[in-house]
Amino acid sequence: MTTTFQRCSSLDDASWTCFSLLFMGRTLDLAVGSDLQVHAWFLGLQHLIAVHGIGSMPMMSDAQFVARKVQLKLMTVAHRQGLVLSRYLVQRIRAVASGEAADLSMTPTGSAALAATPRDAKREKKRESAPTDGATAASGLKAKLMRLQAVARDRRVMAELAEAVCSQVAGLPADGRANALKEMLRAAAIRVLKAHAGGLVAETCRLAEAAESLAPQLRTAEKTERSMRKLQQRFEEVDARRITLEGELSATRACAEASSGARMGSSKAEAEASERRRALEERIRDVEARLKAAQGQQRVEAEAAQNRLQDEAIAAATGEKLSLQQQLEEKGREAASAREADARLAERLAAVQALSGKLGPRMRTLQLAAARVREGQQQVKADVQSTKQRLVGDLGRVAKATETLGEESRAMEEKYRLAVEDRKKLHNQILDLKGNIRVFLRVRPINAKELPTEPPGEATVQFRDDTSVGIFDATYSRRKWFEFDQVFDPGTAQQQVFEEAKPLATSVLDGYNVCVFAYGQTGSGKTHTMTGTARDPGLNTNVLRELFRIRDERRNEYEINISIAITEIYNEMVRDLLSPSPKKLDIKLNPDGSSTIPGLTELRVTTVEDVMKCIVDASKNRATSTTDMNEQSSRSHSIVTVRTQCALRGSDTYFGKIHLVDLAGSENTNKSGVSGQGMKEAQNINKSLSALGDVIQSLVAKNPHTPYRNSKLTMMLKDSLGGDSKTLMIVCSSPAQTNVTETLSSLNFASRARNVELGKAKRNSVAN
Repeated sequence: MTTTFQRCSSLDDASWTCFSLLFMGRTLDLAVGSDLQVHAWFLGLQHLIAVHGIGSMPMMSDAQFVARKVQLKLMTVAHRQGLVLSRYLVQRIRAVASGEAADLSMTPTGSAALAATPRDAKREKKRESAPTDGATAASGLKAKLMRLQAVARDRRVMAELAEAVCSQVAGLPADGRANALKEMLRAAAIRVLKAHAGGLVAETCRLAEAAESLAPQLRTAEKTERSMRKLQQRFEEVDARRITLEGELSATRACAEASSGARMGSSKAEAEASERRRALEERIRDVEARLKAAQGQQRVEAEAAQNRLQDEAIAAATGEKLSLQQQLEEKGREAASAREADARLAERLAAVQALSGKLGPRMRTLQLAAARVREGQQQVKADVQSTKQRLVGDLGRVAKATETLGEESRAMEEKYRLAVEDRKKLHNQILDLKGNIRVFLRVRPINAKELPTEPPGEATVQFRDDTSVGIFDATYSRRKWFEFDQVFDPGTAQQQVFEEAKPLATSVLDGYNVCVFAYGQTGSGKTHTMTGTARDPGLNTNVLRELFRIRDERRNEYEINISIAITEIYNEMVRDLLSPSPKKLDIKLNPDGSSTIPGLTELRVTTVEDVMKCIVDASKNRATSTTDMNEQSSRSHSIVTVRTQCALRGSDTYFGKIHLVDLAGSENTNKSGVSGQGMKEAQNINKSLSALGDVIQSLVAKNPHTPYRNSKLTMMLKDSLGGDSKTLMIVCSSPAQTNVTETLSSLNFASRARNVELGKAKRNSVAN
């Protein structure tokens, strides 16, 4: 039986009517329509599963079931009000302690307050009008009454228990009365708890109904608050318009006053013009009189000239009069426009004043509501502040505990790191003693050609740690896990791979024979791992650079000579890559188990530049071609052989040899798309790799005969696989699901090779 009720995702049933039963590795989810039937269904099915012994979860008692059911109902009521259960219970207890019968949803939520009932409003009004001391005394009495009621309930429960037990104990024998008394007390306690649990369920239902009945009031209150906000916004707009109109009215009045001044100025100018006209008329009459009285032609001409001058003055005065009349008419029109604007502004001001009178009561209502909202916000702020203070204290304690746990975690991580290092050292020592072939796995990054074909869901390659890897086969929907000595993810750099292989590779200077070879399908990154590029060199270059570095360090104590030979096995033929020629080379197996190639070019190198030149020349001569799987596919096995002679001055001389082998990749001809010469190359590559697998299988089984002579490759590696050398196998793998078959084949082969025990390696030395 699960310890929680799992709600069905496709149904809208109440949470306390849904439950889950776990048996036989499966989950049965049920939803019962009736509140009363869920009790019988659950306990009945639980009893059935327990009787038949097919369940695997702990059993739930009757009392536990009832308590869980009550808890789920309380959670439903709390969630309807937007509260968690603990917050809802705290508010409910506070409401009961303060004597409020209203539902807890009356508390302000956010920035809006819910509408209250008339009875609550009257009670709130009475509470506000009562003295502070009386309210304090009343709250104290109510709290005391609540405690007395709780004590009474407890005493009543105890009395019912005692009465039920005493009525049954009287007829029991004295010797078994104690045990029987315990059982009856337990049964009676369960019955009483069931009765009280039923009461709690009824109270929960009543509270839920009250919450549902108050939901319309909540919506009405929210709608009222939105209306109040709109009215307040409208009032603010009207007030702004009223201020604007008052400014316009003041400007219009100033304009009217200016127009009146202009009109008065024009009237004065008109009076002056009339006065001048009368003066001119008088002068005209005077001139006419003089003309009549004048005698003589000269006087007449003079008067005529004077008359012309006067006519010109009269014409100028008339023009000035007309101009003044036009200005007067224009000022009159401006004054009329100002009077019309003044009238319009007066009408608008009256409308604004009327609207302001209507909005006054609504504004007072809004202000009262805003005051209540501010009070609620202050209360909420106080609650938040107290909660914040408690949380700060809790967070301080949590921070201290977290700091302590962090220090302990760092100490444990350091211990774990040291333990891992010790484990690796011990593991390497065991491998040195057993002589096992060490196996590394390197997974290359997925390329752009493979990415679109990668199916969704689980990743093909998953890394658990630095020694474990899991391969997911989507065809069978299963993942197989492998464990190797070291696992490198796609983000591993060339230098990291070299650092892991360096102790093994550099032991060649101490007189050991070492072999490092890369194995995997075509296009899995073998050549990149062994050869690399000029900017990002592989193991071949890094190993030789390290040998020269050690030689320079030991220059004063040792005399070290280093030589290099590079060969390839192409179509079962041995070719010299440092000195290409049609001359046929063959592999000779010596009586001591070692292999040599008579006629092979072996150059002595003294600097890293000499080594790089040899590697570049050999890369140009190596057989490569383009296939559907790889743009530059190696069609032969490349073997870089480095021989060292380390002589301690005045002491023994140590002879070492290291094979750095880049095997050609095994390929599926249906995927690679080769034909003709490429098909022949693929067949010879697969044949030699198959012979290598036979040799590994024979070494694992410890057969008396190992088929080294089945291939040139196995003959070349005989002293590395079956002699007293140290051998490292680097398996290169593709992360694509399209190559999962080849990946699993390569990793299975590597797992078998990891079990080969070569015995403890021996140093090759000659006494001086």
